[in-house]
Amino acid sequence: MQRGVATFTLDTGRCPPWLFQQMVKLGREMVRVLVFIFSRNGAWAVIQQGMNETNASARRYHWFSENARDLVCEPHTGIVAPARLEHTLNLTARDSESTRQLSVELVDAGYRPLMKDIEILRAHASPLSKMVSLREEGEQMTFLQLENKEFTQHPVLLEDFSKSRYLEKILRLLCETRPKNYEQLIATEGVGPKTVRALSLVGEVIYGAKPSYEDPARYSFAHGGKDATPYPVDRTTYDQTIATLAEAVRHSRLAPTDKDAALQRLTATTQEP
Repeated sequence: MQRGVATFTLDTGRCPPWLFQQMVKLGREMVRVLVFIFSRNGAWAVIQQGMNETNASARRYHWFSENARDLVCEPHTGIVAPARLEHTLNLTARDSESTRQLSVELVDAGYRPLMKDIEILRAHASPLSKMVSLREEGEQMTFLQLENKEFTQHPVLLEDFSKSRYLEKILRLLCETRPKNYEQLIATEGVGPKTVRALSLVGEVIYGAKPSYEDPARYSFAHGGKDATPYPVDRTTYDQTIATLAEAVRHSRLAPTDKDAALQRLTATTQEP
């Protein structure tokens, strides 16, 4: 049996005891049903949810063993989100292969060469523009990236590359451990979004390895919209979803009174006015 910790974000303040108990029950059932699912024949599925604290939105990531041929390159069967975003750095995309490979090469080259590249970005980056000048054997080459109002290339314009001891610590760790591939790189303890964005930005601005900025999320309306947007409601799929939810509640380990209450609420929300 696998054990773990589920963290739920709450507003500031004290959580009432009754609410805490309900959250414990809900969290337990969510972990049992949604986190990691195995079938008897060895197939597996994973459902993850990531929270964006800035805009208070969530994305759900679906993995399925029959479709996941690579755990780094486009591993998700589906990604569900409230809306698709423009200029989303997607390092799992097939088009980002050169960026992933170059990120491994950058840390393999050593800490000092990598930090020289980071310092170039720090010295020439601002919220309005990015300019990098390289000089070698008397020749100078300048790369200019203007503010992202009329130009769409490299939308990570507001990336903060001010001096960060933690980022430098993680980059040093990567250079010392020298991961053999991108999967090992992102699996290194301490590596997070800021680290992979830093390596991606160095690769794009200095070495020309442009990653994908296409949002991989799919439209989130599984059953259609009441105003036929993006398409009319699919009643068959709608009814199947309700039946699946009801079956999940019946097979949960909730107390009988909680099950009855959940089924009553589910019935009430699906009845036509």
